[in-house]
Amino acid sequence: MPRSLRRLASDGTLYIVGGTITAAVGAYLFQMVGGRALGPAAFDPVAALLTVHLLVFTVLLLPVEQFEIRRVTLDRSGGAAAMSVVIGIGIAGAGVFVLMTRDHYFAGETGYAVVAVAAVACNALLAVARGRLAGFRRFRAYGMVSGIVALSRVVLAVLFLQVAHTGVSVGWALAVAPLLTLAWRPFRTQRVSAEPRREEAGGRFLLGFVVASAASQVLLIAAPLAVRSVDDTLGLVSVVFVTFQLFRAPIVITQNLLARLLPPFTRLAAEGRSADLRAWAVRFGVGAVVGAPLAAAAGAMVGPFAVRLLFGAEFEPGMQMAAWAAAGMVIATASLLAGQVLVAEGRTLRLAAAWVAGFAVAILAMIPAIGSADIRVARAFVAGEAAALVAIVVSGTGGRRSDR
Repeated sequence: MPRSLRRLASDGTLYIVGGTITAAVGAYLFQMVGGRALGPAAFDPVAALLTVHLLVFTVLLLPVEQFEIRRVTLDRSGGAAAMSVVIGIGIAGAGVFVLMTRDHYFAGETGYAVVAVAAVACNALLAVARGRLAGFRRFRAYGMVSGIVALSRVVLAVLFLQVAHTGVSVGWALAVAPLLTLAWRPFRTQRVSAEPRREEAGGRFLLGFVVASAASQVLLIAAPLAVRSVDDTLGLVSVVFVTFQLFRAPIVITQNLLARLLPPFTRLAAEGRSADLRAWAVRFGVGAVVGAPLAAAAGAMVGPFAVRLLFGAEFEPGMQMAAWAAAGMVIATASLLAGQVLVAEGRTLRLAAAWVAGFAVAILAMIPAIGSADIRVARAFVAGEAAALVAIVVSGTGGRRSDR
């Protein structure tokens, strides 16, 4: 076995891969359990709750996780106050949004607001814990946490539905499962260096990262809410939601693999090896150019059948919408990977500018009222992702200039 493969097999990387795949499967099983038990109309509030959860996690909590990875990798102190502010905004924002829109998105159920608050708080614990595990190179534990938490959501959903056959029951499974993370003792002290620690200022880093994540994730996972704003046909939100979730597998896998990618990229940046980082940015861009057309073809042929098989005929999308969604997810995956070059270098404001530009392109692409609501949203998603990827690769291959 080559030395590089032996290293990957021994340092826990394979556990991250396995845990990531398990987490992706677990996410689909969780939606299948809820969707099949409740039906499309009753599942609409759960789909909206999952969308809010995904937005908060990827916009606010994933930056917290990656900041913690970078901070621990560089053996720096500080940043706790900035992380607390971001987490607090997520908890309050999710609760207020669900409460204020309960009649429109959540069938008038106030219980969804309580679930939303609990879900963000518990998943914030998960984000910080995984950041510490990856920063200390406990990749095996990171992978196990990711996979087991996802599977536990499925088990809890089945159990909670036996107690109360409601969407709120499914929501509580989403909320409490991350508490299992504590079994791996992620917050135990592990620092071994006796040298004075440089303080890592988290404010500007997290500001740029949060803005970038907000723009990117609104493009990525707000499609169901965008469709509802254009067409209020009952059940359409669920159709778009499950379709985007099906093709979201590369994103789900990549988000966990970032924990393995960011530490070495951070080291390259700290050592001034910018040429190596630029080469990676180009590779990710080329991968999108090659992969997106192939994904579109596969999505059109397999997507509707796969959704029908997994969720039932009432959730089946059209071929065109499935093709757009599949292509866009490949581009989004490449953007996420290429963005790690800027994250490793601490240039998150550049990353934010790229995603804001992509978001603006997506908004403009939504304006022409051509095609049905689901196709308009999917087409705008692809346009925005492509624009953002171009901007990220251009920034990643340019000269390094600190944002701080």
